[in-house]
Amino acid sequence: MIVTPITAHRGLSSLAPENTLSALRLAAEHGVQWVEIDAIACGDGTIVMWHDNSVDRCSDGSGAMSQHSAQSIKQLDCGSWFSEQYRGETMATIEEAILLIKELGLGLNLEFKLYENSVETVVAPVLALLNQHWENFDKLIISSFDQPALEYCHSQQPELQLAKLYEKIPDNWLQQMQAINAVTCHCDYSVLQQSQVAELHLAGYEVYCYTPNDTSAVEQHWEWGIEGIITDYPQKFQQHLGTSTDSDSSAGSHCETE
Repeated sequence: MIVTPITAHRGLSSLAPENTLSALRLAAEHGVQWVEIDAIACGDGTIVMWHDNSVDRCSDGSGAMSQHSAQSIKQLDCGSWFSEQYRGETMATIEEAILLIKELGLGLNLEFKLYENSVETVVAPVLALLNQHWENFDKLIISSFDQPALEYCHSQQPELQLAKLYEKIPDNWLQQMQAINAVTCHCDYSVLQQSQVAELHLAGYEVYCYTPNDTSAVEQHWEWGIEGIITDYPQKFQQHLGTSTDSDSSAGSHCETE
């Protein structure tokens, strides 16, 4: 389904602050074909490209997302925590992210995070934006740990390609994935087992691993037959797998969870 074995996690988040427009542009510059980003809601209903349910970790501000609005997020510096080079980077709305990813010609793995919000608050407006702006739905996959988000997507647009996210795969994984007609399973590489990859493949699903940041971490996973990885360091895997890359990685504070 996905045309590349390498997806850039939250953009090229080892070289630019995660979930920013700069990280998306850098992914394209490095020849990455797919990017993964997160979509969450602010208190006024604005949907932004952001991972955490607060602004504390990746900005110079503080407070829960519910305390922020379209106006307040644009006052935050979301780059200087990473490096001085990105001082003044602003938080992007999900619409800004979608438009840039489309312009760059990248595939999009869009992860919904509901936190305390409803599917109507988070998922519905993003589906409307995708229907307005996105054209090649073969280059879109929607993922989530939140089963209600995926069930809503499936009920509203059954043709969407959906991926169920798991840390540890539960016993009822098949029931959950069948309920949304999933095409892929996205798993924590560190707890994934070979037998689970075999079972998923037997059931007709592709398997992608998050978030290995060293090529040696998933050597056996490739042997098991996984289709791809979602990583902060696509440039390492490009070199390792023999695809193009432009530069080495640089330091930063990164999170190894979806």
